[in-house]
Amino acid sequence: MPPATPDPAARRLRAREDPAVRRQAILDASARLFATRGFADTTVRDIGDEAEIKSGSLYHYFASKDAILEAVLREFLTDLGAATEAIVSAGTRPRRQVTDLVRHAFTLMGERPSWVLTYQNEFLRLSGQPGFEFVAGESARIEAAWVAALTASTEAGDFAVDVPVAVRYRLVRDATWTAVRWYRPGEPFDATALAEQYVAVVYGNHER
Repeated sequence: MPPATPDPAARRLRAREDPAVRRQAILDASARLFATRGFADTTVRDIGDEAEIKSGSLYHYFASKDAILEAVLREFLTDLGAATEAIVSAGTRPRRQVTDLVRHAFTLMGERPSWVLTYQNEFLRLSGQPGFEFVAGESARIEAAWVAALTASTEAGDFAVDVPVAVRYRLVRDATWTAVRWYRPGEPFDATALAEQYVAVVYGNHER
């Protein structure tokens, strides 16, 4: 006789009891609240309610609300940094690297908008704050990868207009990442299609 199919409620209960799943649920809930309410106006009880975990239980995973924010930003920046460097080191043509960086940004904004907004909203406040020095360090690492791709593309003669790389980087960065406030996957373009449109504007021409 085949084993009985696990009850969906029982599966959800086991998932909630898994420490790794519970920890991730806390981070996801925290990112949503930090993005919508702001860090200062979010309480530990709010996070517990959002994550469906008793607020007292949160302290088994994190010592404080600051520790939760640190974990959110570390995970976000570590993942973003690794993906960014992988794109730039993939050996593709420079313009393709820039396109893939923009595409990845839109993909991330579609999948984890609250994490992107939390980073954007808290970056300046945390710069130089003890315990959060990694934010500036990881951000610089990500910027260096984007600048490397844009520099290589400039040297390859890809751009229709001559603009200093430092300026071009800021234009591309701001035009791309501020889209988190309006971009929703499939409305009307997916990440790949929208990235191609953005890059055509940045380069002043379609890819040859």
